[in-house]
This record gives sequence, structure tokens and C-alpha cells, in this order.
Amino acid sequence: MTLITNEMQLAGQEAEWTSSKGNQNKWFKDGMWYKEDGLGYEALAEILVSRLLTKTNAGGFVAYEYEEAERGGRRYHGCKSADFLLPEDDKLISVERLFQAYRGESAARAIVRFETAEERIRYIVQNMEQITGLKYFGNYLRKVLTVDALFLNEDRHFHNIAVIQKKDGTFRECPLFDHGASLFSDTRDDYPLDMALEDCFTKIQAKPFSRSFDEQLDACEILFGGFPFHAFFTMKDVEALLAEFQDVYDKLILDRVCEVMRQQMRKYAYLF
Repeated sequence: MTLITNEMQLAGQEAEWTSSKGNQNKWFKDGMWYKEDGLGYEALAEILVSRLLTKTNAGGFVAYEYEEAERGGRRYHGCKSADFLLPEDDKLISVERLFQAYRGESAARAIVRFETAEERIRYIVQNMEQITGLKYFGNYLRKVLTVDALFLNEDRHFHNIAVIQKKDGTFRECPLFDHGASLFSDTRDDYPLDMALEDCFTKIQAKPFSRSFDEQLDACEILFGGFPFHAFFTMKDVEALLAEFQDVYDKLILDRVCEVMRQQMRKYAYLF
């Protein structure tokens, strides 16, 4: 198995809050993608988000399952997911790569010219619709940012907002993927387990259009309206899912994730 870094670092000196952490090892084998924990409990976050998305109207998303990985004689917690490209597809192309190919500039650098999240989102969506021919990219982006806000995904940079290009040159939407930086999963650097949750909530920042999750959501609502995201899961569902990992992850981690979800579900009660 050939290990590769999770997501390419954005080149240049774009705003700090648009770049990737890029610390999770990922590899592909026999039609499956594997990722291992590098900063904390990324795999648990991936699995929790994808399992809970089954109880929403979000539509297409990547399903993640637990997998224990071994590398260099050591065992790591990890997750796996099936390759979501279809036979008629050519490749997965990120917003960043499309902007560099069709606009000759970095998407991350381009949005710095605009002052508000609304202006930045409008610019990216207009260009993505022109490049790909997808008419409702704004609604798709709103769904991505809503899921990120609910689960506190702090690493939604322009290399993991993507579309799929078919062999005939046309494009289709990409299923939701890459939620490993959700739920304060980075316990090594940013959110150690002894940090108070209040401080975690104060510290976290969104990407890529604003440091505020809510500012991004408000801008999408103003610009697109679009379909209203709705979740049908309850705290009992969250607790039952976490109970499956009581012999895998430390109780401090499971308790933290449970409390984070409780607070997020209260904050975004209108989504339920």
C-alpha cells in the first residue's frame, strides 16, 4: 500500500484560514480508500458524521466504516470508504484545481479580494457554474457548509470541495466527503482533551469563506435559498453510535463528542 498525504497543501500565501491541516495518511487498495488517525480521533468523526447523515435529507454522501490500520509495526485507528467514482467517470476535480486550470489563479487567493462571505461565495459559485455547467452548485455548496456547521468541520478548504468529471467531459456533483476534522478531533495540536469545551468552541474557525460557520450559512441562505437541510436523528442515536466504540476510543473522547453533539443539536435546533 502506498501512503499519500490526505489533501494537497494550498500553494502560495493565501489567507491562513483557507489552507489544509494535511496530517492524515490516506491510501487506496482494491477499490477502497483507507485513512488513519493522525491528530486525534478523525476516523471516529468521519464515521459518526456519515452514519448520522443517513438520518437526514442530505442525499449523496460517502459512508465510512471503522478499520484498524497497521504501519511500521504499529496499529492505528482508521476508517475506510468505497471509491465513489462510477465506471463512466473520469476523475474527481477540486474547486482549487478547476480555478487554476480554467481561471489561471488559485480559488483561495481569488476570494481574498472580496470583503464579505456573501461576495466570496457568489464569486466561487458563478465561476463553478460557468466552468462545469452545473446549474445548482450554490445549493450543493449550501448543503456542504450546513453539514460542516452542524458537525464543526474546521477544514473545508478548496481541495475538498469538488465535482466529478465524466469521460465525456461533463460534470456531476460529488457526494459529501472528508469530515475528519469535525467535532474537535484534533487532540494533538488544537483541542487537547484537557481543554475546556467552552475554550474549544471559542477557538474553532470555519473555512473557506469566513471564519464563522454561521456567517457562511447566512450568506448561502441570502444568495440561494435552496433546499432546507433537515435531520431526523436524536441524542439517543448519537449515544447508541458512540457506544459501539467504547472498546475502541477512550471514554474521555466519547464523552466529549457526545457533549459536543448535544450542544450543536441545541444550537441548530431549526435543522431538526
